[in-house]
Amino acid sequence: MIDSLPWWSFVIPVSLVGLLSTFLKWKIPVFTIGFSVGFIVWFGANFYFDVVNGGIILEKVGAVLAVPKIVVLFASGIIGGIMTWLALYIGQSMFSSGGDLVEFEDIRQS
Repeated sequence: MIDSLPWWSFVIPVSLVGLLSTFLKWKIPVFTIGFSVGFIVWFGANFYFDVVNGGIILEKVGAVLAVPKIVVLFASGIIGGIMTWLALYIGQSMFSSGGDLVEFEDIRQS
């Protein structure tokens, strides 16, 4: 079942964690936690799959992009970190004004 999910499906539970942190009034550093967790997970997962597959896949991706495979590892970590940070931030910002949903008109009038 997990194999059928798209690669970006981790955004939904991370957003829910951000939403939950708002309701529980947790004061978490969104960028630090979101980016570092996303970077570690994506970098670690790609490193694990690289080791398990004998380095073939990242080597081929690096050849297509004309970069060494360590650059591919760091790029995937950075992309995963940014997406996790944004998901956590969006989840935390949904109801950040005292439990009220932020409307589009409210943002435009500011």
